[in-house]
Amino acid sequence: MAAPDPTPPGRRPVFAFLELTPAGRRYVSDGRFFAERPHLEAVARHALTRVVEGPVSFLDSHGGFLTRVTVDTTTREPRTVRLEVGECPAPFGLTNRELQVATCMAGGMTTPEIAAALGCTRRTAATHVEHVLDKSGVRSRAAVATLVTALEAHTLPVPVGDLVLPPALAEILVSAPRHPAPSPPRPHPITVGLIYPTGPAASGADHRHMRQGALLALEECDRRGGVAGRRVRFRVAEAEPDALPEAMTEMIATGVNAVLLGNQPAAAARAAMEPAAEAGTPVLHSMIAPALTEAVHHNPGSLGHVFQATADETAYLRGFLRTLGQLRRSGAWRPAGHKIALLVRRSTSTEVLAERLFSAVEAAGWELVLAESVDEQETTSWPTVVERLERAAPDAVFLPVVPEPSLRRFLEASVDLRRRTLVHTAWAPGTPGFTERLGPLAEGLVWSTVVGVRESAIAASFARSYQTAYGIPPGLGAAAVHYDLVHVLAAAWASADRPWNYRDIHRHLRTTPHHGVAGTYSFTGRGQRGLAHPDDEATDPHLAHPHLTYRIEQGRHRLLGL
Repeated sequence: MAAPDPTPPGRRPVFAFLELTPAGRRYVSDGRFFAERPHLEAVARHALTRVVEGPVSFLDSHGGFLTRVTVDTTTREPRTVRLEVGECPAPFGLTNRELQVATCMAGGMTTPEIAAALGCTRRTAATHVEHVLDKSGVRSRAAVATLVTALEAHTLPVPVGDLVLPPALAEILVSAPRHPAPSPPRPHPITVGLIYPTGPAASGADHRHMRQGALLALEECDRRGGVAGRRVRFRVAEAEPDALPEAMTEMIATGVNAVLLGNQPAAAARAAMEPAAEAGTPVLHSMIAPALTEAVHHNPGSLGHVFQATADETAYLRGFLRTLGQLRRSGAWRPAGHKIALLVRRSTSTEVLAERLFSAVEAAGWELVLAESVDEQETTSWPTVVERLERAAPDAVFLPVVPEPSLRRFLEASVDLRRRTLVHTAWAPGTPGFTERLGPLAEGLVWSTVVGVRESAIAASFARSYQTAYGIPPGLGAAAVHYDLVHVLAAAWASADRPWNYRDIHRHLRTTPHHGVAGTYSFTGRGQRGLAHPDDEATDPHLAHPHLTYRIEQGRHRLLGL
């Protein structure tokens, strides 16, 4: 399993970062932290003028506690410097002052020179030298120099201009340019933030399978040695809708290189996109509310970091209408008339969406006898809704994406209705174990997904790996999609010189299709979303997810050959 990024017990560790370009500051995660340590931003600005192979790390004891500072730069123009600061334990239990003395010892200073440099007496300096040798367990200054260099434990503040430093460190700390000898880079790991719902928003098991699919992909990446020589780590958070923006803010503040979002109500998800905007951290998700992609479409400057794996919710209605026409033409379904009823989600319903739906129904030659918005969570009285459907007597009913508990209540209330009416729903039946849990209630149900798994060698391999890892099959959608999104990100990281070079990461995501377990991911639809069925969007069919439609028969999902 890919290693989580551990948080030690006790108070939350310091973590802050800044990114700079030649044009000025790009992003600072903690303005107050860096305002109190202007020397760190000076180091970052200095690094912009130097050429250093790989990240450079040192320790800093300003402010009374010890932090590790890592400076990394892109190799492509325009160059960008990223400086990360994280709290760390002192090597060998040395005090901050002893670490400064060890740095001076490693840099070739004598005891009198150390005393003068640090403003203490020679006796005090000699005592510190003894403590360094005793605690580190070595007997010579040369051995101290070897340890300090190996542990990247050179500690500020010290007079760096008077010290002999490793070439790469001298390049960013010393004013006079140096010409470092090549040294193998020690790239920092890539960290992915996973935020999935808890509370009512987590009804059903989708969020669990999404998370497990993502973790399986992260494990695979790490087992292969990471991405572009960098190991892969993750951070996991759970959040109710109201707490989602705060969870996103906290995740971005830890310096993650991307975030995967589980399915949340549209308003909460929209609010959570803002904290990542300034940093530019890529946010990938598989939600389908049209409001999300519309927000990205109309705000490309502030939301250009958000990418949606699938087509939006309107694609389900278009697929439903296409399915009805094909079933009727094939003779597999013989409705008494041309009447349909639409139930839409209250959380995603808008006037614009309603107009699109009504226009699509009219264009397909159906009579709309009932249109009603429903709450996909707890408040809808499904028996009352079914009574209205009975009175309207439609030939077919479109039910939107609703969590499994709500879908169960609808199916329980509509047993008689479904004997004479085709009921079509979306997504939820693809969850592993759906037919076993619902039993006879699921029989005859027609459902579809705008992103799902078809039979293929890659899908079979994924299913075996998932079954081995978790002891259950992965189902037909959720797990595969978030598994694929990790690999989408991995391909983007491999294409860029740094995982935090978000400009290049975004460019790759926008321009390079990725072929995964659940089809092809091409974020070229409106608002950086996946492409819908080729009949619905004028595009290359090889870049669009197939709209898969199933009928549940004898407890199995039978793919309709439409």
